[in-house]
Amino acid sequence: MDTTCARCSSKKIIPDLPLVVNASTGGGAAVGTADVYVCRDPQAWIFKDATSGNLTVRVCADCGHAELHANNFRLLGEKYEQLSAQGSGN
Repeated sequence: MDTTCARCSSKKIIPDLPLVVNASTGGGAAVGTADVYVCRDPQAWIFKDATSGNLTVRVCADCGHAELHANNFRLLGEKYEQLSAQGSGN
């Protein structure tokens, strides 16, 4: 992984910070991590055949520039390519 800031070229990078989403619920605040999903059948109510990846953040300690990174990105890409192939009729 690149350890240089894309904005200011600093080497002071804080890697792999968890991205935490605060959500308000009827019973109070809830805290959870942020994820991305690629679903084979996103319109389905159940059995969407989803592949997910947890998001982390890299933050520059000099300028504050932040970048998201998804783990499990290879499987996300494979699922997306399968969907693209299905959509194009291949």
